[in-house]
Amino acid sequence: MEWRAESWLPLALLSFAPPVLFALPLAILIPFTMGAKQWRLCGVQAACLGLLGFVFMTCRFHKPKTTAALTLITHNVGQGNRAAFADSFPAEKPDAVLLQDVARADYRETEYRRRYPSYRNRGVAQFILLTPHEIESVGPVNEPLWRGKPVAARFVIKVGERSVAIYSVHLPTPRKALTHVFSPRVALEMLWLSKAPTDGFSSYREWLDARIALARKLAGVFEKEPLPFVVGGDFNMPDHGIVYHTFANRLTDAFAASGRGWGMTFPGTRDGRIPTLLGRWLRLDYWFAGRGWKPVDCRVGNDTFSQHSAVLARFDPVQ
Repeated sequence: MEWRAESWLPLALLSFAPPVLFALPLAILIPFTMGAKQWRLCGVQAACLGLLGFVFMTCRFHKPKTTAALTLITHNVGQGNRAAFADSFPAEKPDAVLLQDVARADYRETEYRRRYPSYRNRGVAQFILLTPHEIESVGPVNEPLWRGKPVAARFVIKVGERSVAIYSVHLPTPRKALTHVFSPRVALEMLWLSKAPTDGFSSYREWLDARIALARKLAGVFEKEPLPFVVGGDFNMPDHGIVYHTFANRLTDAFAASGRGWGMTFPGTRDGRIPTLLGRWLRLDYWFAGRGWKPVDCRVGNDTFSQHSAVLARFDPVQ
């Protein structure tokens, strides 16, 4: 699952599941093991729980910095509290805030200017940038596209004497594909006996291949960036598998390098539905450092009224 989850449909789907599901066999085995007084086996089972909770779920123990040359926040505002990025980090004065899933972002500039008068802002497609600095350029990333729409936007701001490129990313949600995984046709496709159409594709395999191809093309865009740059947003990918490592092998995952804890960002709502009762169990929102920057802090906001939590990261320039 860590490196090749999307190579096999069952693992690809399990990568979005709550990790607690992997511990269910132990919930059955441990009482029998303890009843039989098999203490060595109890130790092995405890080690398995530790492996799941701290290695597979990648718990971090870094001591973050509280000051840096660049402080940034990203937040998918599409479902929940549109002010979560400010509510979650009230004491922060970020150099830029990236918002994704903003309906008609180019027409909402006036609204955000009125709400946050100390920030300049620019919107393009579904993306909005808020920043106290000069905005040098704004534009959608026109290749690759998903169903004819951009999945990222490129902003260039002037921070002191530095021009910094900031990419805001929103990769396609897997929600439609995951809503009907418990069906006979999907079970048959897992065994290579049939195909199950999903989310506009003729099969789950085609859907997975399209997601991998999209990630590789977008990573190729980042590799061609001439300016020092950072990348943030809602990637809609777990921190395991081919799609994640497509980015993590080329860029520096800010939370992996400088975060503390597990960094889960989804689902953040507490609406009483069964999935949200488990709390946040997926890391779908990220900051990555590209050429010219290194992450020194990364933390997740504690807002409970948004499906996606805001994420703050700090970066220092690489000398």
